Amino acid sequence: MNCDEIKMMISDYIDNELQKEKEGYLFTHLAACGECREEFKEQNRIQNEVRINQKEVSEEFEKRVFNSIGEKRKTFAQRWITKPTPVYVNYVLGLVIIVITFFSFIQLNSLRYDLNVFRQRYEASIRQMNYQASQMYLMMNSMPAVEIKQY
Repeated sequence: MNCDEIKMMISDYIDNELQKEKEGYLFTHLAACGECREEFKEQNRIQNEVRINQKEVSEEFEKRVFNSIGEKRKTFAQRWITKPTPVYVNYVLGLVIIVITFFSFIQLNSLRYDLNVFRQRYEASIRQMNYQASQMYLMMNSMPAVEIKQY
């Protein structure tokens, strides 16, 4: 094995991930190679410093970290929808909704007017048809009776 592979083994050993069978080979190489031995000492020193300086992580910090991870996993659409919008955008959207509502009321009034006109024309047509029907009834009843002769 070359020194690069040994350095990977050192890293695995420091992280407690090196297989027990390979530890003997690692320490045999470290006894013979000064450069790898220095690498081992350096990584061991770093590991000890981290262990000494490691503080208990507050729950608030942990929640922020996990929330940020959750934010990264959201789709573009989810991030865009839940993203805070500037105040002026909310005002503009509110104004647009008010304008659309106003024009809807105007259109509704126009439709009501058209409906009233249609109803008046319909009622006038019904009255005219009733009048014509009564005129035809009177006309038919005012005619003299016709005698039908059979030959």
